[in-house]
Amino acid sequence: MIPCLILLFATVQIQQLFAQLPVDPAPGGYATYKGNIPHGVLKTVQYKSKTVGTTRKVEVYTPPGYTPSKKYPVMYLLHGIGGNENEWKYYSNPDFILDNLYAQNKLTPMIVVFPNGRAMKDDRPPANLFSSENMNAFANFEYDLINDLIPFIDTTYSVLTGSENRALAGYSMGGGQSLNFGLGHMDKFAWVGGFSAAPNVKSASQLVPKPAETNEKMKLIYMACGDQDGLLSSNRDIHNYLTSKKVKHIWFVVKGAHETKVWQNDLYNFSQLIFKSAPITSAINISTSEPGFTYNQSTKNIQLNNPEAKKNIEIHTIAGQLMKYFRGAKIEIIGLQGFKSGLYVLRLMEGNKISSGKFRIQ
Repeated sequence: MIPCLILLFATVQIQQLFAQLPVDPAPGGYATYKGNIPHGVLKTVQYKSKTVGTTRKVEVYTPPGYTPSKKYPVMYLLHGIGGNENEWKYYSNPDFILDNLYAQNKLTPMIVVFPNGRAMKDDRPPANLFSSENMNAFANFEYDLINDLIPFIDTTYSVLTGSENRALAGYSMGGGQSLNFGLGHMDKFAWVGGFSAAPNVKSASQLVPKPAETNEKMKLIYMACGDQDGLLSSNRDIHNYLTSKKVKHIWFVVKGAHETKVWQNDLYNFSQLIFKSAPITSAINISTSEPGFTYNQSTKNIQLNNPEAKKNIEIHTIAGQLMKYFRGAKIEIIGLQGFKSGLYVLRLMEGNKISSGKFRIQ
């Protein structure tokens, strides 16, 4: 009787995990404009910065149906070394990504703030991006963010306050800033995302000197990188450290280099996880770059990597209908005879690693 209970618990656990985490590659068209859905508003506003000694510009996205009669959590989203407050807007279509997710009821309504992470009076990208002045300005943004921008947003918009209602994320230089500032101010942020974090990021032991305290205060640490990114190794080192210290976090590897499509995918994933019940209780390793299987079109069979390891496996239609599943199975070949032509998704969990990939039956 006891083994049956254990198997039932494992089945429920894996189903809940797959349901909570966006483990599949982002679908086609997720970052394109759709005219037949409600849209949020993205606009430029200004705030006074005592840290910099000037008035600064910031882009603010309010969700579809925003009303001052309701209070919203806030995500602060940072850019790379060569950008400013407009870089996400000009290159990544963040408002389209968010609008499309709202239309699918996948997001908690939130305000998203796109600052200029270069805290200096002339905050335009300089000719020499790696000058000491430019690098110092990115470090100085910590004080502008905490002492000037957050108080401005808190008093200008209808927002929920407290760390559980603030997220900080960004890519490249902004990814390093997010990990540094977010984990350095756990009283301000409980949700932190580092997308392809640049070398400005602190060492893992500096980021998380007290693992037990980090686990207690942080609801989510999300780290991600492209499998062809030159920064993959340094980002993976932080993931490995967090795993060794049993710090709950998500490590997501996707196909790609140090490029926009990777960071768009990160926004798609991260935004679905924040401001909900804490999505994880341990270290989770997710990969869409190494799906863990090969599909043979001629035999209509799936060949699984590492067949001797126990795995939880689900095969879905692209629309989400569960077609086949295995729990705790040691399998090498899965036959798909009887499956109709179309696009399918295979999700696989082995230990704490989740992989996902698509295949098409002709």
